[in-house]
Amino acid sequence: MKKLALLVLCIVFGLGSAWGGVTGTTNPAVINQDYVDWCVQYGCGGGSFASPQPWTSQVFGITGTVGLNGGFQNFYNLQQGNGWNGNFPTGMGLVYNGASFGNTPTGIVATFDTGLYAAGAYIQSNFYGPFTATVTLFDSSFLSLGSFTAGGYSNGNPGTGLFIGGVDNVPFWAIQFDVIDQFGQEDFAIGQMNINTTPEPGTLVLFGTSALGLAGYLRRRFKGVL
Repeated sequence: MKKLALLVLCIVFGLGSAWGGVTGTTNPAVINQDYVDWCVQYGCGGGSFASPQPWTSQVFGITGTVGLNGGFQNFYNLQQGNGWNGNFPTGMGLVYNGASFGNTPTGIVATFDTGLYAAGAYIQSNFYGPFTATVTLFDSSFLSLGSFTAGGYSNGNPGTGLFIGGVDNVPFWAIQFDVIDQFGQEDFAIGQMNINTTPEPGTLVLFGTSALGLAGYLRRRFKGVL
């Protein structure tokens, strides 16, 4: 029986390790419980804001901050069609890292006062053409939990932009967005940020069912051996 218990423990631990890391999505419908509208937060007037700045989500009133990595440079609040002619949805508020305004190119970081299970945003490089976007999730000590990367294409067709998000089955407390364009530059903006405050129930149910089913199978299989 000890051998069976050890075998089940090893297999379940393996499943947990595989599922415990960050997974990613480019589908905004996956992260849809709440959102942060940057126009509501900062007015979409093209202003410059010291990093970090507080925000409050539109549905549940979740709070946090947003700013540039390192916190020593101002970010810029723009709007698709008003200061930014890219492929975000028309009228969407943006947080821009200000690389073309003289800022040292850097990532954009959002922190959360409540642990979240999923977060993501629309994202686009400032220069037209292909780019690579990355999201990294962090725990409460700002240690990386893992990253997800996806390719996008920057153009002037509103509503065709990339959404990128990270999902975990343990809570995380910060997310960093980064972009590298075809010229090797990190000059980009993020649009509306979507967040989920609870884990995906399907993942938890699937894990529980799989683990219990596996244990039952092994118990039957090895009943006459151990």
